Amino acid sequence: MNVGIVGTGMMGSQIALRLVQKGHKVTVFNRIRSKAEKLRTFSLTTLCVANQPADIGHNCDIALICVKDYEAVLKVSFEKGGLNENPNADLVVIQCSTIAPDESHKVADLYLSKGIKMVSAPILTGITAAQRGELILIAAGAKAAYDKSKSILKDISKQIFYIGSDHRAASVLKLAVNINIALISLALAEGLIFVKGNKIDPNVFIKIFNSTYFKTGISENKGPKIVNDEYAPSFYLTNMVKDLNLALRTVHNSSLTLPTTASAQAVYRASEVFGLSNMDYTSVASFLLKLNGYEAFGTG
Repeated sequence: MNVGIVGTGMMGSQIALRLVQKGHKVTVFNRIRSKAEKLRTFSLTTLCVANQPADIGHNCDIALICVKDYEAVLKVSFEKGGLNENPNADLVVIQCSTIAPDESHKVADLYLSKGIKMVSAPILTGITAAQRGELILIAAGAKAAYDKSKSILKDISKQIFYIGSDHRAASVLKLAVNINIALISLALAEGLIFVKGNKIDPNVFIKIFNSTYFKTGISENKGPKIVNDEYAPSFYLTNMVKDLNLALRTVHNSSLTLPTTASAQAVYRASEVFGLSNMDYTSVASFLLKLNGYEAFGTG
């Protein structure tokens, strides 16, 4: 297929390269063109760079949107030169960005008003999974649109949960997963700080914890990195703040109460103000460490 990727950040770039590997002709667009141009070095024959999203909408069978937030989705979709301008009659847009449930519904309706079919497909798992084509996706939208896009989704994932036509539900489920990621990471950080504050090697805690039933993918994969004060981003802390904000806004609109999530949001937001926006989301541990008077886990 001819596939377009709008947004070539950490996730979008890896999806683009994966689709090239699977034999598709891929066209990419990024508002900062140099980020898109970098991908040309990987494939000069089956990957090209578009001047505007409208070029992708006109020439591609499938267009995936992988941008930061709702405002960016609206810009690449509906502003001048957006995906909605002169689209291929059979175009299906796959909206992968994490946005609020009500925003997902609005974007799908706006595309529908332009005669364009949309599938919501928020992404679970991270960059390494994208490189391997092992993403986990939550897909929602009209069944015909999903069926047309399914082969592309399968090329980048190991599991797809198609949950029906409700775009809002896909966003709710994605935000629920990210709530858990945020809370698990915060619990791990506080356990490590508790151990360090009692003059015990945090490495010992990680070894013990990961031998128990209570271990998680985060404790196994991120735990040793936290102990070594390594926070190279696989998912930016600022994006975690965004997603917690979206979750709590949705909570407010539905009259629910999630006090632990609200507490976590405050800590992550403080970490962002502290200057950790572009570090990994687990760098919340670094903020809490310094809050307790320590410079790093690896020092006294």
